[in-house]
Amino acid sequence: MCIVLSEDIYAQKAQVLANEAIETYLFNQEYQAYRCGRLNSENGVGRSWYKRFTLMHITDVHASYDLLRQAFRLNKGDFDVICNTGDNANGCGEKDAPAIITTLDSISSVVKAANIHKTPYIDVKGNHDVTGIANADYFSRMCTTMQGFKDLTWGNAEENRAYGYMDIKSNNQMGAFRLIFLDPFDYKDGDYGKKYPFMSAVFSQKQIDWFIDALVDATQKGLHVITLMHYSFGDSPIFSEENACPDATYYQDAFMIPDIIDAIQSKTKLEAEYKDKAGIHNISIKRDFTSLGDLKYVCHLFGHIHSKNSYQCKKSDGSKKYNMLMLGEMSLARGGTAVNMVHKVSYNPDYISFSALSIDTIEKRIYRTSYGLFLRYDGSNSQADRTIVFDYDFSKK
Repeated sequence: MCIVLSEDIYAQKAQVLANEAIETYLFNQEYQAYRCGRLNSENGVGRSWYKRFTLMHITDVHASYDLLRQAFRLNKGDFDVICNTGDNANGCGEKDAPAIITTLDSISSVVKAANIHKTPYIDVKGNHDVTGIANADYFSRMCTTMQGFKDLTWGNAEENRAYGYMDIKSNNQMGAFRLIFLDPFDYKDGDYGKKYPFMSAVFSQKQIDWFIDALVDATQKGLHVITLMHYSFGDSPIFSEENACPDATYYQDAFMIPDIIDAIQSKTKLEAEYKDKAGIHNISIKRDFTSLGDLKYVCHLFGHIHSKNSYQCKKSDGSKKYNMLMLGEMSLARGGTAVNMVHKVSYNPDYISFSALSIDTIEKRIYRTSYGLFLRYDGSNSQADRTIVFDYDFSKK
């Protein structure tokens, strides 16, 4: 249960973090060590500096334009890509469609003006972004904005579907990455509220076929793969700082995407039917991955639950653990609720939170540096919480 701090104590901590963490932490030696890294005798490569693949992860802006500008202002050109995992708007029903469109227009304008380094930018749909609007309403705003910073490969752009991938070459040490962004609201205009309710996740057969092909192609080309979407996958019976449940109604199966990734990683056949509860998008998969090479899967990025959550994707009964690291991010919004790790006072104008993820493909580790207000439930704020290292390959554990 959250321990509510007094406004005075919170204000003191917020001021310290605003002045020190946000403005100077980005440039201190600890961060530079995280960002650049050092090859050493432990991995047998020798001693020399190198730059890890580094991305900014922001999420759940909920129409807080000034806070989005703050995050972009801290980008000094260091990031290989900026990832926004959804909920730019704050819609909750079909009646909010005009406000959502206005918000998306504003977000697009902010991103275009604030991304002065032209850093590649990915923005995915959140459930608060799609209530009552048409697919074209989103695509013409956010997807067109993304395309302005980097060439993308779209899955089905002719139908205004917001899924695709972005390939980025980091450097010779880290290799190249494919960031695959998915659309869990892949239904026809008008089906929201009629066929699928708020906070539902649904995929089309076309998207899943495309997703499998994109993974196979990335495997054949030796690309490191990151997936991102507003929702998480898998399940956990306990919601804690180490675990999270998807918190969405998956109309096919919350394990369909993990099953696909697992089959490719395991080099096995996958023959399965994933029934749609609405009876519209039944997914059929019959693929043979036995002769495929090694999939260099890194992690899945998500938002939605307003939490810096990290866990190994697994089924709720513990019968299957996937080789799949899940990394959630805290909300930027002044409204909303932080589910875990961070204590937040709603509507505090000084509030900001995002992370820099530095991915080391030699060590197979992710170094996460968190910025902004970062108070645990007990009110503590330690550098250890702000700088955490994750192993992303569970295959030998």
